[in-house]
Amino acid sequence: MTSRKRNRSVAKRRTQTGLKHSPSTESGVVAQSAQAQGLLPSGPSIRRVADESQMLRERVAKERAERYAAYLGWVERPTEPPATADRYLAGRERAKQLRILAEGDSWFEYPLPWPRGDGVVFQLQKLLGYPILNMAHHGAEVRQILALSERQEIITRLSDPNVRYDAMLFSGGGNDLVGDQFCIWLKDIQPEAPPAEMLDDDAVNAALSIVETGYRELMTIRDKHSPTTIIFAHGYDFPPITGIGVCNVGPWLKPSLDFVYRESGVPTPDPNKEFIVVKALLERFSAMLKKLETQHAGRFVVVPTQGTLTADDSDWQNEIHPTSGGFVKIAQKFKAALAGVFPG
Repeated sequence: MTSRKRNRSVAKRRTQTGLKHSPSTESGVVAQSAQAQGLLPSGPSIRRVADESQMLRERVAKERAERYAAYLGWVERPTEPPATADRYLAGRERAKQLRILAEGDSWFEYPLPWPRGDGVVFQLQKLLGYPILNMAHHGAEVRQILALSERQEIITRLSDPNVRYDAMLFSGGGNDLVGDQFCIWLKDIQPEAPPAEMLDDDAVNAALSIVETGYRELMTIRDKHSPTTIIFAHGYDFPPITGIGVCNVGPWLKPSLDFVYRESGVPTPDPNKEFIVVKALLERFSAMLKKLETQHAGRFVVVPTQGTLTADDSDWQNEIHPTSGGFVKIAQKFKAALAGVFPG
């Protein structure tokens, strides 16, 4: 079997690539229809999975609605643009504070420790001293966030006549690359070859192209529905290859790296070389974001997060998530980026 076919075969064993919510909202109807036609076994198990999935979707939607209502109750002068004198010279202090919408993955909405949670947005709110409307959800992928249902929600937020956002923080792309599918972006190499050569250029370019398309779609939506809103994105940071997951999810990197190294004749892969592979991939992801920043100067800002964290357990609690202190360091980068665009 060729390397590419082998990689595809491994990739078919789909597992969670993050702490995700479930697939299509029509799963219950599809399952019941399939059972009725005899295409799936009857019984409670299929129905139970569909019902639980629907309940989870409804809970997430309820949580988002509650966040929005709470935020709308806090914000003052919600429809005035950030540069107007009236906003800064009148009203209470909160009238001067930025109106920020956040969307993305577990770097923005890390669910642990339960029930408080953590993440960049949680820590950034503390640094700024005021709320952010955080609509992020752990496990989200760019292709999922910009797919129909969540795209419609983003449009609803950005076109909301009740509040106009100065900034939108976006965290996405990590879950599109890591997890079981990570092996697809890798290829067999000679044991003594430079680690970065393990990246399959064609596969990586294809994956990044899909993520880039999502980012471009997000900017198109912004341009149409809230053209004064500035988008702030980031390129994550370079994690240690530890093989550590969380709550029976993950690890997201080491299994694929170990597999390809062993297929390449390396029985005991070196985590330091595996780190170089992941770093090279994330640098290419960052280069894609910086290209977009150049093309959309002043309206799309890449927060320089790469190189902020130390690649050990002082800043990382598992393979792809920082510790609480690590999230603080990343939040400080976002605070500085916001101050650079919205001084005072």
